Amino acid sequence: MKKRWKLLAVVAVITVAMYLYWPNRWKYIVIHHSAGNYGNIEHLQKIHNQRQSKEPINAISYHYIIGNGNGMPDGDIASDKRKEYNLWGVHVSGNNFDKNLRGLGICVIGNLENREMTLKQYKSLLKLTVKLAKEHDIDINNIEAHGKIEGESTKCPGKKFPFKRFKKDLNKLLTNTDSD
Repeated sequence: MKKRWKLLAVVAVITVAMYLYWPNRWKYIVIHHSAGNYGNIEHLQKIHNQRQSKEPINAISYHYIIGNGNGMPDGDIASDKRKEYNLWGVHVSGNNFDKNLRGLGICVIGNLENREMTLKQYKSLLKLTVKLAKEHDIDINNIEAHGKIEGESTKCPGKKFPFKRFKKDLNKLLTNTDSD
């Protein structure tokens, strides 16, 4: 009988620890582009199912997407069950497992290799990133563009993604204590 109580106590401690840790584990934000001009949750879910058919979660690869007016309204932010249930992402390669496990993926709809994101997308991306960074105490140095992560071999989020401007704007917004 004592063994059973010890086992139940251990299970209870682990359950409570996971309940407190799991939704609060976020340490990174990784920015992506869809590399296609059309996108919404359903479209990206279909692509995800084709490319990663063995992944057990029927959800998009990212935690959030930001529309470009083609598939969903320009600047609108959407998410599916990956964020709702605080599930791991599948938005970077296996070389960076931790960035999938503890990284929130944000995908800007559009091919930013060929064209710039819209102003509405940029403003939404900034607002969402600042909100997530503050909510989860994510350091600005842990907000990264997919292709700039060591071990990743991709052009994502594209050469037209304004990364220097984005980091500069983030820094201003994250260090401004009046904007809370």
